[in-house]
Order: sequence, then C-alpha cells, then structure tokens
Amino acid sequence: MKFLEREELANYNFQNEFMKPFVVVMRKSRAVEIRELIIRCVSQMVLARVNHVKSGWKSMFMVFATASYDDHKNIVLLAFEIIEKILREYFPYITETESTTFNDCVNCLIAFTNSRFNKDISLNAIGFLRFCAAKLAEGDIGSSRLKENSTLNSNPLSPHLTNDGKQEAVVLVDNKEDHIHFWFPLLAGLSELTFDLRPEIRKSALQVLFDTLRNHGHLFSLPLWEKVFDSVLFPIFDYVRHAIDPSDSSPQGQGVENDPAELDQDAWLYETCTLALQLVVDLFVKFYDTVNPLLKKVLSLLTSFIKRPHQSLAGIGIAAFVRLMSSAGSMFVDEKWQEVVLSLKEAATETLPDFSYIASGAYLENIPTENGGSSDKREDENQPSEEENEEASRSRNLYFAIGDAKCRAAVQLLLIQAVMEVYNMYRAQLSAQNTVILFEALHTVATHAHKINSDYDLRSKLQELGSMTQMQDPPLLRLENESYQLCLTILQNIFLDRSPDEGSVEVVEGHLIGLCKEVLEVYLSTARPAQLSSGTQPLGHWLIPVGSSKRRELAARAPLVVSTLQAISGLGDLSFEKNLGQFFPLLAGLISCEHGSGEVQVALSDMFSTWVGPLVLQSC
Repeated sequence: MKFLEREELANYNFQNEFMKPFVVVMRKSRAVEIRELIIRCVSQMVLARVNHVKSGWKSMFMVFATASYDDHKNIVLLAFEIIEKILREYFPYITETESTTFNDCVNCLIAFTNSRFNKDISLNAIGFLRFCAAKLAEGDIGSSRLKENSTLNSNPLSPHLTNDGKQEAVVLVDNKEDHIHFWFPLLAGLSELTFDLRPEIRKSALQVLFDTLRNHGHLFSLPLWEKVFDSVLFPIFDYVRHAIDPSDSSPQGQGVENDPAELDQDAWLYETCTLALQLVVDLFVKFYDTVNPLLKKVLSLLTSFIKRPHQSLAGIGIAAFVRLMSSAGSMFVDEKWQEVVLSLKEAATETLPDFSYIASGAYLENIPTENGGSSDKREDENQPSEEENEEASRSRNLYFAIGDAKCRAAVQLLLIQAVMEVYNMYRAQLSAQNTVILFEALHTVATHAHKINSDYDLRSKLQELGSMTQMQDPPLLRLENESYQLCLTILQNIFLDRSPDEGSVEVVEGHLIGLCKEVLEVYLSTARPAQLSSGTQPLGHWLIPVGSSKRRELAARAPLVVSTLQAISGLGDLSFEKNLGQFFPLLAGLISCEHGSGEVQVALSDMFSTWVGPLVLQSC
C-alpha cells in the first residue's frame, strides 16, 4: 500500500509495473482461493487510495477482465460487484490523468458482457457501456488535463451545435485520431453483441449501440462516421448474409422439415436485420449534413440485400431502400439522385430471373429409358448407386434453379413497385436524365421477362414439370406487363412535368415511340399463331379460334395495349402525323388479329375516329 500513498508522477508507469504480477497470477493460478484473494487485494488497494491511482488502473482492469472469464461463478460475481462500485463512485478518477485507461475500462466491461453465468451481469455491463459513452460525450475523459490547459487553448474542439444553437459539451481529446481511438472500441464491442445467442443481450446491445450513435453522433467527424459504418454497422449485416445461405434451404416440395431451432435462428436474424437496417437508415437521415458523402456506401449495403437470391432478405433491403428515399430524398441534389437511380438500375440488372438451367434440359440427362433400363450400360454393381447419386444431384440442381428463378421474379416485382413508389414521391424533383435511367432499369426488366415468356420451348418444359414449378404460363407475364406499363407511365410523365430542351424532347420521344412499337409488336406476335399461315389473308370467319390459354394471355396483355394506344394518341398532332407511318402497319394488324377481350378494339376504334380519320381526310 505504501507505493499508493503518494501520487505517481506524470509519464511514469511504476504502479502498472508493480501490479503486473497480480495479472500473471490471476491468469495462471488454478486455486480458486488465490484468485479470489487477488481480486480482494487489488480492490482494497485501489479503493483505499483511489485518488492516487494513475497507471495502476490498467493492471487493475486486466485483473477484473481475466476474472470475467473465470470458471467459478463466485469469482465473476465478486469481480463485477467491485467494478460496478468503482464505476458508480469513482469514474472521474479513472481517466483524469491517463485518458487511455478509458479503453481499458471499456474492454473490461465488454469482457463481462460475455459472462455465461448470469445474464444480469451481461445486461448491467452493457448498461455501463452506455454510461461510459455518456461520460465520453460529456467530456469527462481527461478532465484534469483540460483544467491545466484551458488557458492555453480556448478554441472549441468540435463545431457541432445542438438544435437550439447552443454549444454542446464535447469529447476532450487532442485530435481526430484520438476521437476515433476512444469511441471505436466501445461501439465495436456493442456491435459484436448484437448477434449474441441470448435474446436479451442482443436486443439490449442493439438498443444501446444505436441510442449511443443517435444521441452522440453530432459529435462525430466524417472520418469517424466512415469508420463506424465500415467497421461497426456493416459487419452486423455481413453476419446475416453469411448466416443465411439460400443454397442450404430445403427445396420446395421435397417435404423436408426444417429444424425448429434453425427456424427460430432465422426468425431472429430477420428481425434483427430488419430493425438494424431501419436504424442505419434513420441515422443516415439524422446526420445527413455530415454523412452525405457516404450515400454510395449505404446504397451499396441496401442493394447487396436486394441482389441476394433470398426473398426475405431482398424484401428487407427493398423496404429499407424506400424508407431511405422517403426520409432523405428531399435533401438529395441531382448528383445524389444519380447515385440512387444507378443503384436501382444495378439492382434490376442483377436480379433478372435465370431459367438457363431449365431451358438447357440438363436435368434430363442420363434419365432411365422407357423400358426401365438405363441409357448407360451397368457394368458393375456400383453403377446403379452412381446413377442414383447423379439423379439426386440433378434433382437438387433443378429444385435450386426453380427456387432461384421464382425468388428473383418475386424480388423484381417488389423492386419495380419500389421504383415507382420512389418515382411518385419525387417525380417533380427528378431530372429528365435521371428519370430516363429509371426507365432503362424498368425496360431491362420488361425485355428480359418478354424474352422468357416468348421462349415456347422453355414454357413447354415448365409445363411438363407441372406442380414442381407452380408457375403460371407464361411464367413472367405479370412482371412483363407491369414493367412495360411503368415504362410507359414514366415516359409520358416527362412531357407533362417539365419543358425539357430540344435534345431531351427528341431522346424521350424516341424512347416513347420505340416502346409503343415494341408493346404492339409483342401483342401481335402473341396473337399471330392463331392465324392461318397461308399466303393469302383469310376472311375474319376463317380465323382459327384461339385456345383458352392463349385467350387468357391476350386478355392479360390487353390493358397494356390500350394504354399504349392512348399514349400514341397523346403524342400531339405533329408527332402523331410524323410517326403514323411506323404505327399504321401495327394498327392494321390489330384490326385483323384475334383478341382476348374487346378492350383493344374499342381503344383502336377511338384512335381511328379521333386521330387517324381526320388526318386522312385532311390529306385528301
């Protein structure tokens, strides 16, 4: 005790060196009595001369951190009881001279959060981490040094103000690197706890982590925020992406029951991930003035979820994306909007449904022949087993391919709806250039869906697979129709919302004319197989009646064709007259083909009576 009766001189390390043997014995002794004695001795020395302890705090925290992992519950409880008393009653002494001991304190508390004996200890340790964050934000770290140097430096160390314009108490550190040095261990420790196996612990850690960032984030510089996003927040979602592997999921329809424990684990992963993404978005919005340069990183995080071949994760990402846009979109300048629309375009391109495995027929290779034999000769007893393994492998690949394609189709439906939700919210704010990028994203979805729907060989294979696919025919008809409809809406609205320069007018008009032709050609190609293939045009009553499935498909496509005819009529006199030559053969084709409903014929009649007829009469 004698060495603590006098204060340790600045820049000296005698106390720490003197107490190191206690740390060594604490770590290596197998006797419970000795470990308990060390804890009591260290605590008695520190508490008896707390105002004289300087460098000794480091060894003291190392002793108690070691105790947190002890195999005996009494040791852990005793150590935490002493730590609790020190933090509640003597916290200012811990960091008044050696500010680096703040991190030793934080690391000790993080060690106690992992206690396996008593979850109350873990919860209380998390609570003390919140307490440490508050003290750090209030400027209680290194307060003695501040008093000594207050006359030498009167400039505030942080320019951040509260909402009422008053100067906020700030962390008393020498530079920005120290600022990061103090905050990062605390925040990183909480981040690691957000996926603790104990529900109460992960919930408390998540709450304290985001409360700390929300309450004290105005003190953070951009470099600190960047480190927080990269090393504290994003790793949470890396854990989710690795923990949930779509390839491990049981194939649909196989009857494989999932382990209830795995279902519970997935449930809390989804729950935690959903909440964490919402909180990240809210943080970004709250501190947008500081963190706006990080928008691309946040968008990359959200699109990484959208691009996952997992419908639940993709849905979480899309919901968070819409949340970000609805909260922060009004603050975006044109450059930021370009980052947004390009990320949406990337997500749309990366989630296109892939039917290549099914179209290739690879799952049909080496199947048994009709007489029950194999297409390959069985030369030995092991051959049947190998064939069974190959068949099982093909079956797994087929199930995975079907599940992946259905997942991507569902994700794209959610994505195009989100695109239009964002577009409708900020329609007036989006420039013509950025709006065209949105159109291109939707058009990519539409053309790919049409490519799949027009592949009759693929459709035949899907129908043969029957209940295994549980997909309509054509498989992506809804996706194709909705994306084409949204493309049409966006291009029409550009004309209504603004008066762009001549170059923009020509570009947008070119897109609109091309889109209208494309939609009409798709409809006619769908109806064409119902006509006779002879060289002469048959009379109307000689047409081969379309089948019920074809009639349903034409009826489903009819509303889009009606909207297209209305869009052509809305081009204006000059544009309509200029492009009538391109549309007239298509309009004539609509007259002669069969339809699934009368909608198209009514719209076609209106167009001829309102626009085509007067134009023809005028030319005569």
